[in-house]
Amino acid sequence: MDRGLISLKLTLLRNSSRTLRRVGWAAGALLVVATWAGAALAADDGVRHEVLALGFACWWLGGAIGPVLMSGAGSVRADWFALLPITRATLGRGLLATVFVSVASGFVLLALLAAGVHAFALAPTAVVVVLIGAPLVWVLVVVTSRLVYGLLGAAMRTRLGIEIAGVQFGLVFAVWFTGWIVVQVVVQSVPRLLQDGLPAGPVTSVLDALPSAWVLHAVDRAASGDWRGAGGVLLALAGLDLVVVVAAIPLLTPRSAAVSRRRGRRRSARLVAGAGLLPATPTGAVAAKEVRQWRRDPWRALESSTAVWTGVAIGGFALVGEDTAPVAAFAGLIVAFMLGLSGCNVYGQDGSAVWQNVVGESSGSVRADVRGRQWAMLLVFVPRALVVSVVFVLLARSWWVIPVLVAAMPAVFGAAVGSAILVSAVGVSPGVDPRRRVGPNDANGNISLHVWVVLLLVVVAVAPTVAVIVWAVTAGGPGPLAVAVATGVVNGVAASWLLGRVAIGYLEPRMVDVFSRIRYGQVFRTPDARGPLTWVEQATLKGEQQMHAQKQKAREERLARARR
Repeated sequence: MDRGLISLKLTLLRNSSRTLRRVGWAAGALLVVATWAGAALAADDGVRHEVLALGFACWWLGGAIGPVLMSGAGSVRADWFALLPITRATLGRGLLATVFVSVASGFVLLALLAAGVHAFALAPTAVVVVLIGAPLVWVLVVVTSRLVYGLLGAAMRTRLGIEIAGVQFGLVFAVWFTGWIVVQVVVQSVPRLLQDGLPAGPVTSVLDALPSAWVLHAVDRAASGDWRGAGGVLLALAGLDLVVVVAAIPLLTPRSAAVSRRRGRRRSARLVAGAGLLPATPTGAVAAKEVRQWRRDPWRALESSTAVWTGVAIGGFALVGEDTAPVAAFAGLIVAFMLGLSGCNVYGQDGSAVWQNVVGESSGSVRADVRGRQWAMLLVFVPRALVVSVVFVLLARSWWVIPVLVAAMPAVFGAAVGSAILVSAVGVSPGVDPRRRVGPNDANGNISLHVWVVLLLVVVAVAPTVAVIVWAVTAGGPGPLAVAVATGVVNGVAASWLLGRVAIGYLEPRMVDVFSRIRYGQVFRTPDARGPLTWVEQATLKGEQQMHAQKQKAREERLARARR
């Protein structure tokens, strides 16, 4: 069973993107070299211990974040084997075994073996401890990677779990967008770190207490002649490995992907319609439905939470640097921008429920659906962006940013909500059907193209406001700033209306096609037009069909091997 699952994973990896694999290999090799270089260039034994403790903690953290980034290709899913006559324990053990067979796992082990440099410098005989302790830490890091992924999947059923996952995703996006700020601070600190080590305080104590540093403690004890103490540390590390393995196996094989239904009193028609706060129109009904879905659907809630924590993380990164601290005041603007990425696949997230839009289609139903979804996104994201803006303006004490934010926020929100609904309609990518979702990435399919299109549309749409803001800041005075604010409001309304109107024009004759792409993975017609929208539609559909073909090929190869 284990060998079959490992072969299946290797097949999935062979059919994944070669470019992404090679970039990952290059990045992993550079990180391994950096770990060994830090151990070799440390000024003394104490500094080397601290440098390695910091490096091993980073590898452990990277292992925890890795499943979020790489949960697509190469991940063998438990639900593929639901009909096979095998126990959950057997399947979980096999799924866990597949995690150890990868290039990334090998890089982790090579990095942890850098503890051998520390052991050889203290006492050559202590290298034996590294040969035992490094693989134990390796098991801990690798199993933790799947344990975190399983916990995220299980936690998607609770609000707290969604927020925890949102923090993780937010940190990932923040590193993508502004990781250079952290890299700059780290690069400036590396020479001092290699010379003086970490400053004494709680950070050093926490790093020493982490299990990733226990192999270093074992080496220190063995080098001082306390081999019994070193053996005790290794036994404790082995016991911790056993605990995380036992905890990870059941999380890798969940009993059901179904989401429990809410129980309680029946809601009144007035409350369902938005408690009287939304108009009693088809657009108001759609907006009320969408607001509830953004709040109740775990995957929609994760998208909104990720947007908030991305803004918070970027603001925090900006506060770290002395030169970038004033930029932290724009954290709320990041939340507004993230609306475009969070909502760029709302039709795909609905899954086969889009059938309701088809059977209920009337003369104005598509318009009501598009405008209602736009209003719902604004109602969900605007209050959160305002809260983040207020907090970081106070922390950064950049009062001059306030009029710029007042001008830029409406423009970015309008461009983002218009871009999101248009890209979602044109490039619908269903991913895993809602009733079968388990992992935190299941709600979206292949949306890499969506992200770039949204980025381009938002930048182009807010260009008038950006130009007027630059002029207003250069000219100074309340008059130009008032013009910038008015321009931002007009720009936002116009972008939202225009892009939404394009989405309506696209969907009115193609709502059946949107459903067929979600349900059947194809369109039963010949494109009757050429242009950017058709190109995005065909490119997204082709990507979905290629992913399906790769999965089908892997399934046929596995069945062929089983027949032999």
